[in-house]
Amino acid sequence: MTKRKYINTMISSFAMLVSSMLVASEASAEFVAQSDDRPPSPSRLIFPDTQEGYHVLAGDLHLHTVFSDGSAWPTLRLAEAAHDGLKFVSFTEHDIITPKIRDTGTNKNRSYEIGRAFIDSGMLGLKGMRLSLGAEITRGIGHFNCHFLKDANALNPAKIHYSTFKQTGTQHQVDWNRTGPVEKDLEARFREAKRQGGICQWNHPTFPSSIPGDAVVTPFLERMFKEGLLSGIEVAQSDFIHPAAMDVALKYNLYIAATTDAHLGTTMEQEAAGMDHRVTTLFLTRGDDESAFKDALEKRRTVGLFRDTFFGTKENVGAVINSVLKMSFTKYSPSEMLIGNMGEMEIKNSGPIDIELEILQPGFRLLNYPRFVKVAHGSKITLKALQIDGPNFKGIKVRVINSLVTSHDQLEFFLQAQPFDLNAITGKGTLGGIPADLDGWM
Repeated sequence: MTKRKYINTMISSFAMLVSSMLVASEASAEFVAQSDDRPPSPSRLIFPDTQEGYHVLAGDLHLHTVFSDGSAWPTLRLAEAAHDGLKFVSFTEHDIITPKIRDTGTNKNRSYEIGRAFIDSGMLGLKGMRLSLGAEITRGIGHFNCHFLKDANALNPAKIHYSTFKQTGTQHQVDWNRTGPVEKDLEARFREAKRQGGICQWNHPTFPSSIPGDAVVTPFLERMFKEGLLSGIEVAQSDFIHPAAMDVALKYNLYIAATTDAHLGTTMEQEAAGMDHRVTTLFLTRGDDESAFKDALEKRRTVGLFRDTFFGTKENVGAVINSVLKMSFTKYSPSEMLIGNMGEMEIKNSGPIDIELEILQPGFRLLNYPRFVKVAHGSKITLKALQIDGPNFKGIKVRVINSLVTSHDQLEFFLQAQPFDLNAITGKGTLGGIPADLDGWM
């Protein structure tokens, strides 16, 4: 090959490489960009603002990468989150579990450092993603995530690193009933996190547990709640839900979290569990920077989302449901022939999750549905009802079937109708489109 041909071949190869990189970059950016045009859906968890002016932003408070026992690089975790519509993630590497120590070393800040640099680079449209440095304090008595840290390594001053959870269990014996060495060590770790400005939560509280399946609050944990060293609790994580944790959260005024606890690919784990959306925590925030997410945790403005079910306090769940559901009074037919006053109401769901309702309004007689209705995400339904007092119609009382505001109670609230002009929607009596004048029709 001549020198000229060699140079031309190299130039051509380089051009092809650049072209392929640009195509891949554009495809990747389209896949994860937070400014994409996909409508809200289970695969893109975007919510409208609440009536009170809060943003409803999805986030994940429990994620692992290769720097503890996860299989993904930090940048992939960010790409996954952006694709799913999330605006916030916290990398929570196990403090003392480091299976890949030969490859990753022991720096528990490293996943955050890589993620932070990736976001700041502006690649893949991730500028809008917010990131927290977290850590999962891992002991035989339980696991606890801390967020918004400055140095995760300081939570492991003894520099202990195990390759398996079995080693952790044998080294830290559980003492469920009274303060022992493990609890004293945990308290020191929580105080260090708080000194750094962090905020901590109790992970998957029904395991490990002295009573399998129950979130047992020991005297030690109760004291941690009351002293503000533990501020939150996971009610759902991975493909598990811990209903008892709802009551613990309400009793001790803890923020409520739902997390992926991802170790493999989030989509892979989601599909394996038969879920149509990512497990996520919804933050009700006043802004969109890291401090706004921390403020939502501190003020207990979170809602968990797990298998199409919203859970949290009545106020928080109600705010989210009211943000996505809108009801309009669209037609009023007074003195409808044979059946009396009839009205039609349109309920629209602008959120990414289907909402299942039970109509509880006294005297509200539906013609076209049983009392149970489902409003699919991004769609609307029309209710036809009898005995409607048009001039005084305000809305209807409903129960949200796919919600929890305690371990066993669902949200009940008044779905208020949007302002309407009664004269504009009032029509002549026509039963199902039959003309008012029947002469010659039949």
